[in-house]
Amino acid sequence: MFSLSGVAAFSTAALAANVDYEGETLGAVPPNTPLVFDHPLYITALADSEVTDGVGCAPNCPDNDTKYQLSYGAGFAGLLAISGEPIPVSCPDCSPFDLFKIDVAEPTPGAGPIGLAFFGTTADGESLQFDFVSDGIVDGPGGQPDFETVVLPDTFRNLGSVGILVAAPYLGVAIDNIIVEPEIQPAPALAPWGLGALALVLCLSATTLRRSRATTH
Repeated sequence: MFSLSGVAAFSTAALAANVDYEGETLGAVPPNTPLVFDHPLYITALADSEVTDGVGCAPNCPDNDTKYQLSYGAGFAGLLAISGEPIPVSCPDCSPFDLFKIDVAEPTPGAGPIGLAFFGTTADGESLQFDFVSDGIVDGPGGQPDFETVVLPDTFRNLGSVGILVAAPYLGVAIDNIIVEPEIQPAPALAPWGLGALALVLCLSATTLRRSRATTH
């Protein structure tokens, strides 16, 4: 849900690995709106934006077949603030978080590459900065991928907050899939020959154990 109050309701649910917009209502998001997700992390829209799925504004906005936030900030404007506390309320006891990845896209075809600046502050008070320039590709529902994944450096761990600014005088940026926890990779499945070998080892082990018991008796 969206909260227009200065302080968002704190959730006690477990930290999600992928912060997306699938549970949000389509429509306008005023500036300085805390976006409330179902985990203890606060994301605040700093500029005029909207939650869209790329359908209503097609073909003039990016599309990735899911909901995302389309911000209209431009010219070194703040776009998004990510923190473990409801801004602007101080929360020194809030748990720090890590920022691994985020998907971004140009807002419209022809907008050109978008420059983004990520300003982070660790839980220990250290200042961080990471700059990124997008590839300039956006063709709405066409055949090219509109969104690209920004991988943050390993220094963006144990964070208290991160601010995202657009560093180019264009028309904002689209944001989706904020990864704040390591993605768990499934264990590789054993090939059929591997399963056969495992079964043989277990069988031999069981036979050896039975013989050993028989000898001791």
